[in-house]
Amino acid sequence: MNRNPALPGLLHDLNNIFQTLVDAADLLSQDAHWKPVSAAILRSVERGRRVTQSLQANRGPTVPFQIILDNAIAFVEDGMLVTRGPAIHFDCNIGPDIELPGSWAWERVLINLFLNAVRAMPQGGLIQVEAGQRTSGILIVVRDSGCGIQPGVLEHLFEPEVSSKPGGGMGLHIVRNIVQHNGGSVCAANRADASGAEFTITLPAPAGARPAHA
Repeated sequence: MNRNPALPGLLHDLNNIFQTLVDAADLLSQDAHWKPVSAAILRSVERGRRVTQSLQANRGPTVPFQIILDNAIAFVEDGMLVTRGPAIHFDCNIGPDIELPGSWAWERVLINLFLNAVRAMPQGGLIQVEAGQRTSGILIVVRDSGCGIQPGVLEHLFEPEVSSKPGGGMGLHIVRNIVQHNGGSVCAANRADASGAEFTITLPAPAGARPAHA
């Protein structure tokens, strides 16, 4: 694979930026009032470093889904902390032995789905995440308690720049691209039993995986 010759220099510059942020976070941590913000900055730096690491590898090792989920939730909660946004609660039901390759790509999938849900719940609400092994592979479902998806938007939701929000539309397009790149599919629907939206991701079973129970 041919790599951009400017990539090493870019990564070096990014690491310098990360170090500046670390130094700023260390200063903030000396004031008890700013310690939570300092911790949020440091977690964001770690996410940035994971992104730069992903740029240096074609495909990262498999990572437990629970770790990917925890990182994505922390990202959203840090954002709510810094912006003093609405209270968002998570309810997760994750089956055992679920692993996905390239952790940052899957963090992006979950983060984009979570942020989409947050925008649909301006007064706060609940995000539910379910993941489990099925006979055909892995099933991941993300639900929210928001206002749902407008009918005119639903059928085009994963297309670029399609959104009910001004300036939105790329997050779900990125979700679809990552899922399809990994041989899966994603679909969206309004919840039949409650208000809100539901996103369902199906992925093939990883090579060499043990047979799953239906």
